Amino acid sequence: MRIKILLFGSPGYGSFNECGMAGIDMARRICPGIEPVWIESAGPALRTARLIDLCHRGADLVIAYGTPGDYPVAVAAPRFPHVQFVVVQGSYVAENAAVYAVRQEHSAFLAGVLAAAETRTGGLGHLAGVKSEPALRARAAYVDGAKRHAPGVGMMTSFCGSQDDPEVAFDTCEAMHRRGVDIFFATLDGGREGATYACRKFRMRQIGAVLDWTAEDPGVFPASAIANAGRCIVAAVEDYAGGRLRLDHSLWFGAESPEYVRLAMSPGVGHAARVAVEEWTQALARGEVALPQTYAGREFELSGLINRI
Repeated sequence: MRIKILLFGSPGYGSFNECGMAGIDMARRICPGIEPVWIESAGPALRTARLIDLCHRGADLVIAYGTPGDYPVAVAAPRFPHVQFVVVQGSYVAENAAVYAVRQEHSAFLAGVLAAAETRTGGLGHLAGVKSEPALRARAAYVDGAKRHAPGVGMMTSFCGSQDDPEVAFDTCEAMHRRGVDIFFATLDGGREGATYACRKFRMRQIGAVLDWTAEDPGVFPASAIANAGRCIVAAVEDYAGGRLRLDHSLWFGAESPEYVRLAMSPGVGHAARVAVEEWTQALARGEVALPQTYAGREFELSGLINRI
């Protein structure tokens, strides 16, 4: 089996790609010959050219890891009907293409529940880098989770403009601290270092994302919103090897599949918060929670104040 897995960005950079590489390592136990291919170009035309070249050189299954793979697969799939494609966290499906994805908004919702249950000041924060559809849905779900658990909590939400700038992340966290925020949900990559330093300096707490940050620093991270997209690589390879790949279909994994999506909590999280998270986890798993797709409140500016949900 000739299996190629496309990753976008710089090798080894960012928690999402770290998660993907862990998934590749697991998938190699099923198919040892899996070949990861890094595509660093941000342009869709060059990404598409690289994918078409890979298909010309021979592939049975191509897994594009991340939404940047959607457009290249949409172009390549009709041209190579003998190749099967999977886009992780994508949207394009066809007779020879499928989507395998995790519901990041489920873990973000649970992060909101945890933040509302654990805050000491009643001030919650949200910090992300660049706006994208997944990031906006995660923000909406986080605020919704907090509101459902404690409708009166304060909320400051900010897209600071960079996933990777520690100084900007620190400044934003300091401004939140000055306005009463004591716990926040952060979806950052290189900028997380600045947010973590702010936590230590101002005695704030941070809920991480994608990876389990509680294992690294439970004093700073009471919880982490796990959305393990790397497991989708494993699932797709398993299904392909077993002749079960669900082409022309989108397969989503949420809170009903804790190996994919869950809220990891540190030992210091209180009993009441754990009970609340577990109750909402089960409600999500049963499909009883309709999550909002958008957030209608104000966004935080450094000169602003905490706005009420």
